[in-house]
Amino acid sequence: MDCKRAENLVSAYINKDMSLNELKEFIAHVKKCSSCYDELQTYYTVYFAMEHLENGESNPSYNMNNVLLEDLKHRERYVRRVKIQRMVLAVSFALLVLLSLFALWYM
Repeated sequence: MDCKRAENLVSAYINKDMSLNELKEFIAHVKKCSSCYDELQTYYTVYFAMEHLENGESNPSYNMNNVLLEDLKHRERYVRRVKIQRMVLAVSFALLVLLSLFALWYM
């Protein structure tokens, strides 16, 4: 992913409106590109602050760098979990097909 694409996806990241592959590529990019990470951090901080003000928190004191890093880790785990779930589903389906064929063969 290039910087222009990553910058265009910052809003989608914040709004959790990305495909799994986009999310994986975006996270990989912002982890290695300090410029894109800084842009994400700026927008994420503004969004986070506005969200907490709307919820009645008048003085939130958070280390926004840590909050963003935790969010990135959480979403990386989400990507891995979904990929594992898809793999388990595919293997289960393949086993079911094989068992069905095996049962049909011996009937």
